[in-house]
Amino acid sequence: MNAKLYSIRRHPSIIVEFVKAHKWRDIENSCARLDEKEALEFISSLKKTSPYQGNQNEESKLNRLCYVEDWQKKEIRDALSELLKLSQDGIIHRKDWEWALGIIALNRFGKLNDKSTAIGIGSGTEPIPFYLANKINHVYATDIYRGNAGWERAAPSDFPENPKKYAPFPYRQDALTVLRMDGTKLEFPSESFDIAFSFSSIEHFAGRNHSGALRSLQEIERVLKPGGLAVITTEYIINDKEHPEFFNRRTIYSDLINKLEKLQLVEPLDLRITTKTLDTMIDYFSIDANWDKLDDAYKKTHPLILVRVRNLLFTSLMLVFQKS
Repeated sequence: MNAKLYSIRRHPSIIVEFVKAHKWRDIENSCARLDEKEALEFISSLKKTSPYQGNQNEESKLNRLCYVEDWQKKEIRDALSELLKLSQDGIIHRKDWEWALGIIALNRFGKLNDKSTAIGIGSGTEPIPFYLANKINHVYATDIYRGNAGWERAAPSDFPENPKKYAPFPYRQDALTVLRMDGTKLEFPSESFDIAFSFSSIEHFAGRNHSGALRSLQEIERVLKPGGLAVITTEYIINDKEHPEFFNRRTIYSDLINKLEKLQLVEPLDLRITTKTLDTMIDYFSIDANWDKLDDAYKKTHPLILVRVRNLLFTSLMLVFQKS
């Protein structure tokens, strides 16, 4: 969509400035201020109308959003330690949470054993395939790995030939196979795997009404054995804005969960977000997109959990399914 039309669609009130022939840069600045104001008003309203505090003493739910309090939970801290992702400086990033809760889910359902085989979809250079290589019989990590513009850093083209180059810790090299593969067309027979995992990848598989994400989940459904576990994270919009890639309260069900036949959520989906987490909001363009360039002192005071892109607020959502 044309950038100017997109801005006007978000905030129709700025059309007055447009008609008065104000400079577009000034109009963009007005729109940016309105975006931030709308997001902050939503957060303020949610804190007042639906305050929610996480319980540090209860077992972690699996199918839910990321909370800043999770970094104080022992089982999550233990999983982060195993992945070498528990920062001694208190740096908090939602991607680390995705991997940690994924490990907890696999352990809780007894899948971390020497008989299990796993497939990762959109795995990039993430630590989970290396972790699983030390825990299960065999893991297949798949991604495009073609050096596509914008994705070379996340899924470098040389990774299938030399995964050891990117390993965050020692691993059983004979237990990991890396393959170039489309996540919507898995080149494996049906009922091949005990585990399937994908961390914030399916939303990028394109298609109208999230059809790419659905095709990927349907392929996962096909290649899992009965009783197999699918551990999936994706981007979730807490203020219910529509987005062609990210999900909201309506589309997570209508475009994904309700269209699966044999994959069933292991527990109900909890879409609440804690009040403390609402206070962590950061701006994508100033922080998230530049995260690797920021110094540790800055990261320590800016948890990367709830992200604002213009007037849209999103975070990570975990979905754990079991195949019937």
